[in-house]
Amino acid sequence: MKILVAPNAFKGSLSARDFCIRASFLSKKHQVKFMPFSDGGDSIIEVFACCVSGCRLYYTNAYNAVHKKHKVPYLILPDAKTCIIESAKVCGLGELKNSERDFMGASSYGIGQVIKAAYKKGARVFYVGLGGVAFNDGGTGAAMALGYKFYDSKKRLIKKGLTHLAELSYIKKPAFLPDVKVYGLSDVENPLLGPLGSAAVYGPQKGATPGQVILAEKILNNLHKKVKRDLGININTKYCGSCGALGAGLKGFLGGKLVSGAPFIAKAINLNKYIKRADIIITGEGKLDQQSFYGKGPLYICKVASKYKKPVIFICGINEIKNKNLLKKYSVKQVISLADKAGTAYSAFKNAGFYLQKVLKEIPL
Repeated sequence: MKILVAPNAFKGSLSARDFCIRASFLSKKHQVKFMPFSDGGDSIIEVFACCVSGCRLYYTNAYNAVHKKHKVPYLILPDAKTCIIESAKVCGLGELKNSERDFMGASSYGIGQVIKAAYKKGARVFYVGLGGVAFNDGGTGAAMALGYKFYDSKKRLIKKGLTHLAELSYIKKPAFLPDVKVYGLSDVENPLLGPLGSAAVYGPQKGATPGQVILAEKILNNLHKKVKRDLGININTKYCGSCGALGAGLKGFLGGKLVSGAPFIAKAINLNKYIKRADIIITGEGKLDQQSFYGKGPLYICKVASKYKKPVIFICGINEIKNKNLLKKYSVKQVISLADKAGTAYSAFKNAGFYLQKVLKEIPL
């Protein structure tokens, strides 16, 4: 049997690559293609490193979201001009303790530092994975690192973070801006503002209080107006609310193109070809819920599998979708929840690799 194993990361629990390693025993009896996948969030670096031969991994020192220096990876593809940046590895929410989170003070500055470092290595095209970050500053921190100046009404430079961005009066573009092509790869479609915007939907996940969410909305709305006035770009469009509104920053400050990450990455690693060849596909993610149907990687795989009439086994940490007919529409033959196997979601989260191997061994392939 030809099996394609193409999982997303189980956020904070099991990387896409680790999933594939845990499933490697399947190759003793079957022809198995292992392709860790990402929709633009976690694991985008390891996806390209595993699926594209000849990549080079580099490290640079950059600030995390709360302004502490750490070593950050970025990947250069074989063409020596294309760079993969995983935002979560630069300014990730998961690396911070709850006590370290600072919604109003956190910054995307480190993203700009990594872009500068990769540019010096020769990179001119950037694929930036959007997801899993601790900031919500609209990409202004990254822009500062690249030479943008943000001023208040008294012509004083504004410091990093939402708190200071509240004083924004005008924006000055740097005299030299790297001539680059930037693609922001998103797993969500949220705009910058409104009830589906960055602050309203994702602020609470980053530790924002209800009052801070309201304040952040006002600050980002002012940023939107100033970017439109000073730079002539509308940053309240589809995908702009992703990744602490870094999507808006990439578009507004670097002329970036924002796209749905799953199909973009699938095309880059030629995933559809392997879906077409397979007899059965095994995919999965940490939680299967309603959000899974709006740009998430595993559901993209299911859609393509459905097109070619290929059955899918979907393995997740937690399953919140009870409508089996809905899943059948996407060619899903079986959903397996690690939490059901472990008895509790906590046990499944802490021992995801162990329970993954158990359920894989029980699948009649």
